[in-house]
Amino acid sequence: MTVNVHLGDEEGLDRSRRYLKPVASLDLPAHPDEVHLAVYEWLPQFEAWATGPGLCGSSTMQGPLPEGAEVTCVKCREWRPRYERMLAPGYRPEDDDPEVLRKQVEASRALLGEFLALADVTHRYASMGGHDVLGENLSCSGCELARRVREHLEEYG
Repeated sequence: MTVNVHLGDEEGLDRSRRYLKPVASLDLPAHPDEVHLAVYEWLPQFEAWATGPGLCGSSTMQGPLPEGAEVTCVKCREWRPRYERMLAPGYRPEDDDPEVLRKQVEASRALLGEFLALADVTHRYASMGGHDVLGENLSCSGCELARRVREHLEEYG
């Protein structure tokens, strides 16, 4: 990461966190004059705040533009949601790990499968609760929920 040093101090920012800030393009021939987004962080070795390159990889001027500057770089805007998520307090890298997410989906499917099996047994025997008529159109709310879960699993499973 290219590091450019901004010697000004920013009040109210937590030095242990990183932020997204709008930054100006580096004035280079054949490069559009755009406003990019860059990571803004405290660099203890320089005792200063600094911005890196744009999220899109473009070289940028050092230091953020005033808050509210409109980001015009399409690629930086596309990357923004992911960076916002990654820079948010409490973010865990495993939240974006496809293998971890796959395992979570499998566990959810297994749990919903258990729910469906239990609901099926419960509604067969009146002594275990039987059918109720609290759902829409006086249908059994448990059966209706089970139907919706099955549809969801068929659509997204």
